[in-house]
Amino acid sequence: MKKQSAIIIACVLLMITSICVQANGQELHHKKGFVIEVNGEITDSVSVICNDIHYVPMRMIFEKMGAAVFFRSSDSQILALSRDGDIIRHTVGECSITVNDEVKEYECSSILENNTTYIPLDMLSVVLCPDEISFDNQKLKIQKYMFHSDYHKVIQDVMAMYRNSNFYPERFQKYINLHEKMPSLSMEEIVFRVNLGLDEPFYDNVTTIGQPYELFVLVNKYHRLPSNFEQYNLVPMSWEYTVNDGKQYLLAGVAYEKFTEMADAARQENLSMRVVSAYRTETYQNNLYNTKVRTTGKVNADRYSARPGFSEHQTGLAVDINSTRGSFEYTAEFRWLQEHAHEYGFILRYPKGKEWLTGYAYEPWHYRYIGVEAAQIIYEEGITYEEYYAKYVSINEFK
Repeated sequence: MKKQSAIIIACVLLMITSICVQANGQELHHKKGFVIEVNGEITDSVSVICNDIHYVPMRMIFEKMGAAVFFRSSDSQILALSRDGDIIRHTVGECSITVNDEVKEYECSSILENNTTYIPLDMLSVVLCPDEISFDNQKLKIQKYMFHSDYHKVIQDVMAMYRNSNFYPERFQKYINLHEKMPSLSMEEIVFRVNLGLDEPFYDNVTTIGQPYELFVLVNKYHRLPSNFEQYNLVPMSWEYTVNDGKQYLLAGVAYEKFTEMADAARQENLSMRVVSAYRTETYQNNLYNTKVRTTGKVNADRYSARPGFSEHQTGLAVDINSTRGSFEYTAEFRWLQEHAHEYGFILRYPKGKEWLTGYAYEPWHYRYIGVEAAQIIYEEGITYEEYYAKYVSINEFK
């Protein structure tokens, strides 16, 4: 009977909404409505009545019904995560609401009253599917029962993380999926892996980089450079900083300046730092990768070589130093770099033991310029650039 009552009330409200909009157009006459009771708790809020249509405060109702609510100020978008696992999006002042990418249209838009967003009651009844909506002595009662299935337990585990600064609400379903797949991982690890894209195989779910000229650009197996990308701020390297093979090496200006400082400092200790690979065009990277595929096979090539468009060398911010052999790890130059590279803004890009994260085999010779401050943090925390990017660079727009 309770669910039948809720359905009848929702239908009546839908009819009232349609009539009021047709009869009254866009003119709205606000007045206070009913005291709101949610799940047996009387709240401090009341509904707002505009042209005989009940509007309820969206954030308060959603949170009382177990949802987590976020707001993005750039476009006034509200994003809510329901305890049923739904991702709900709504832009303040619009007549539509999106549930898991399905757009639902309504006759009336939401309204802003005293800095609070109110939505029509029929919008609430369809989106969050409360078990009961009823009126009693100027009181609006809303009831939503909690399910306790294994799947809902997974959802609750994920939602417990929503206040974490590294939690991205738009990745809600990805967090849920990975938690179901790998229940032994902590929720912190679940969030971390999804944020890095590690819930997908390498080269799946690839995004094209929007700002490829930025110093902190992340180029890896999930983020590719635009097909027309060419680094413009390139400087020819002096022969004294490169291997003597007759080639002309290029490097982004800021990276070249700091590399020469680093090489000069190492030279004071009788150590030689010479670049054996720097900037590469996409065509060069394509030929390099295809050669690797032909000689070693695609699986092996992907461990040691980037596909065209996915190579840091195309940014002009990466260098291979002295050798591209594993034996470089056992040289005095490598040991010096381990202790001092961060002082000049360089990091070891593909460290040992992090192959599962970076997607590449250990490369003791491959260094990336990211600036002294960022390199210092990576050095102190012992993390990869992917981890640094997710923690310090990636912007979470929903608050």
